[in-house]
Amino acid sequence: MMLPAPIELASFGLLAMALLLQCLGLPRSSLLAGTAAIGLAAYCGLLQLLGLLAVVLAGGLSYVVYRFPRPAWTALWLALLLALALHVLPGFDNPLLWQGKLTPDSQPYRLFWSFDKGVAGWLLLLGLHDAPHHGRAWGGTVAAVGVLLLVLVLALAQESGMVAYAPKLPAWLLPWLFANFFLTAMPEEALFRHGLQRWLENRVEPLPALIAASLLFGAAHVAGGWGWVGLATLAGLGYGLVYAATRQVALAALAHLAFNTAHLLLFTYPRPG
Repeated sequence: MMLPAPIELASFGLLAMALLLQCLGLPRSSLLAGTAAIGLAAYCGLLQLLGLLAVVLAGGLSYVVYRFPRPAWTALWLALLLALALHVLPGFDNPLLWQGKLTPDSQPYRLFWSFDKGVAGWLLLLGLHDAPHHGRAWGGTVAAVGVLLLVLVLALAQESGMVAYAPKLPAWLLPWLFANFFLTAMPEEALFRHGLQRWLENRVEPLPALIAASLLFGAAHVAGGWGWVGLATLAGLGYGLVYAATRQVALAALAHLAFNTAHLLLFTYPRPG
C-alpha cells in the first residue's frame, strides 16, 4: 500500500474538514477549508486544468443555486456534480492506494481516494445550505429500526449467497475508513438523503419520499445485478430511516460507513469472485 504524498494528504484532510464543517452548519469555515483543499490539489497535481475548471464551475453554480434557485440552474448544477461523482470528467489524478484480492474467493478490488467525488459531495452540501425542509425528526426509535434493518440486509446477503463469511483485517483499514466515510458515504448520503429524500418530503408524505429515495439508491447499484439492487434498496431504507430520525447527513453517513465496514471485515469484499 502506498499513501499519497504529504501535500496530497493535506489536500484530502482539508476536504474532509470542509465536509465536517458544512455538516456542523458552519458554511464560511467550510468554504475556507474547501477552497484551500482545491488550491492544494491543483498545486500538487491531483487537480489538473480541466478538473480545476469543472470544480470552479460547479462551485460557481453552488453559489448561484444557493442565492438564486431556479430549476434550470439546479438541473445543470446537479448534472455537473453527478459527472464529478461518477468520475466522468477528466482532469483528476485520484491516487490508487492498493489493488488485489482480499481473499481468494473475492473479486479484485482497488482502493482509490477520489477527490472528484469528495468535492462533489461538499459542493452539494454547500449549495443545499439553508434549503427549506418541512419534515421533522422522527426520533431515536426510528434510528434503531434503521440500524436493525442494516443488520438484516447483511444477514440476507449471506443467506442468499451474495456474500460469504470471510473475516479479515486489511493492513489498509484506516485509509479505507477515511475514503469510505468522506469520499463515498458522505457524498452519497448528501445526494440521496439530504438532497433527494429531503426534496421529496417537501412535496409528498415522508414515507413515500423515503421509499422513492431508497429505490433510486438501489437503482444506482444496477451494475451489480438485480440482487444487489434489492439489497441496496433495503440498505437505503436503513440509511433513510437514520436520516429521517436525526435530520443529520453525517449520522446517515456513519450508518453507511458501519454497514460497509461490517461487509469489509466479515464477508467477501467487494463481492464473491
